[in-house]
Amino acid sequence: MGETAMAHVALIGSGIIGRSWAIVFARAGLDVRLVVRRAEAREEIARLIQEAAERATPIAPDVAVESILSRIGFVATPEDAAADAGFVMEAIREDLAEKTALFRVLDGVAPRDALLASSTSSFGASRFASELSGRGRIIVVHPLAPPHLMPATEIVPAPFTALETVETAFEVMRAVGQKPLLVRKEQPGFVMNRLQGALLLEMMRVVDDGLMEPEDVDSIVRDGFGLRWAFLGPFAGIDLNAPGGIADYLKRYGFMFEDLARERGMKTPVVTEGVMATLHDAMRTAHPLSEQGARIAARDRRMAALRALRRDMASRSH
Repeated sequence: MGETAMAHVALIGSGIIGRSWAIVFARAGLDVRLVVRRAEAREEIARLIQEAAERATPIAPDVAVESILSRIGFVATPEDAAADAGFVMEAIREDLAEKTALFRVLDGVAPRDALLASSTSSFGASRFASELSGRGRIIVVHPLAPPHLMPATEIVPAPFTALETVETAFEVMRAVGQKPLLVRKEQPGFVMNRLQGALLLEMMRVVDDGLMEPEDVDSIVRDGFGLRWAFLGPFAGIDLNAPGGIADYLKRYGFMFEDLARERGMKTPVVTEGVMATLHDAMRTAHPLSEQGARIAARDRRMAALRALRRDMASRSH
């Protein structure tokens, strides 16, 4: 995104997420107004941003940390930040009443063509913006933490969110280096936290049942799935684990998932013909089976390189 692509970005919230978003936008060449109410806290906030930006240098080695810092200014109030802003991002604590009150203020002071986004990981916009006259420009833009290191970002429109708002959110996130992902309807936890939560719940059950030590459960992901998931999502990963791709894999091993589902009290089938067809079509549209050998070779090389990188980084840290 060029320097003049929009007016400045307003950021309300200077915690972990707000500081990280400041780096995302400033690194992309945008001016940022970050709300830090207490003047005596600004030096510490600036230090934390600088340290985080320095650690993230390999992501954008051509962007000097000094350039990032020069684009981030501090203001005292949301009104100061949102005035004349082209994009507004809320990143305050997860308190529904506070978000409702804040968006009432933002809807009143931000320019009418400014998009108003929330980083909330808990609440759909329907819960804090449904009564606002400008609700069509309000949307959830939920990142993984911290977004300046992790690009995956959920875009969650409310039923009242305008299509133009969704499109603009995608454009802005792509322009600043994020990977926007559409969640088609609001649900508690959206998608990323539900996926993470399902894994963590099972990990905690394993520990509680005495099946494994916590470190060993972590190792399953860190030294197992994580090596593959760094390059392939779970669907793409199992697509390479059977000769005929993901549908073939689920025909062979789908009974395991059905058993797990019944164990958890689920009454309806999980590995249905419909979901197998959807997954098969998606994978084969992106990757014909004729590419399977080349994809496996690429996976193997990348996983080997990642293991070598981890080994080298561990040896340098000692």
